[in-house]
Amino acid sequence: MTSSPTILVADPDEETRLTLMEAIRRLTPDASLVEAADGVALNRTLTSARIDVLFIDVLLPQTNGADIRRWREAGNPQGLVVLVTDMLAPQWPSIAMRIGAYDVMLKPLGDHHIIRILDASRILSRSLDLLIVDPGHTTRKLIRKLLGQSHFSFRISEVAGGSEAVRLIERQPIDLAIVEMGLPDYSALEVACRINDRHPAARILMTGTRIEAGVERQLATFGASGFLPKPFQFFDIDKAVHTSFGLWHPYLINALKRENLIAAEPPAALPVKGGPPERPGDP
Repeated sequence: MTSSPTILVADPDEETRLTLMEAIRRLTPDASLVEAADGVALNRTLTSARIDVLFIDVLLPQTNGADIRRWREAGNPQGLVVLVTDMLAPQWPSIAMRIGAYDVMLKPLGDHHIIRILDASRILSRSLDLLIVDPGHTTRKLIRKLLGQSHFSFRISEVAGGSEAVRLIERQPIDLAIVEMGLPDYSALEVACRINDRHPAARILMTGTRIEAGVERQLATFGASGFLPKPFQFFDIDKAVHTSFGLWHPYLINALKRENLIAAEPPAALPVKGGPPERPGDP
């Protein structure tokens, strides 16, 4: 997002549009504000202007979700789409994923909601230099794949060991590093310390199958912002990156995690006729 963002408020209700625009103008006086009352006006604006943040009512008339996704992919891949609704419903997370929305928020939006989105946009609007330090080729490939689903944009460098990482950080900028605790040739915490010394503003995430509680409490001493336990999925790593940059976790991350947990649960056993319901572990 540029220093003077362009923000589009799309809602069929005029009073709702004006209230939200007034709040945005108060919090970000230099923002350029655009409004749309239906899908026709929305599409016209998306094709004629570069929009940094789009607040859109989920029931905006004449709106095609495919058009919004195409705009994000071709018009401004780093633009944020925020679905705004009167009531949360089970289908919103999957709809948000299909159109590439960043989050789903309940009306009315308060100042804290708007600030969270603007803070996120300032980080998500630029490409971040990411260093992956992990001896496992498969793990590095997985991290690349998972981060490809994120709203963050990365320029990724990867190395298998600490020695190579130390050499690389001397010649390349680093915004974020993901460092495996069990490096074969170097202390991972020493790598974190070297990154912190060379790039004080960089965020550093340590990762591994486990970490001792005492070590985890000391991570900040080495410049690390947190620990990401393996194995992880998209929402785990995306949440960790949000935390490392001090950003609020979008509702969508937690909703997707809940959906995944529900999908992973085994189906409930049917009761046997004439007997008690089966329980896990029963023969």
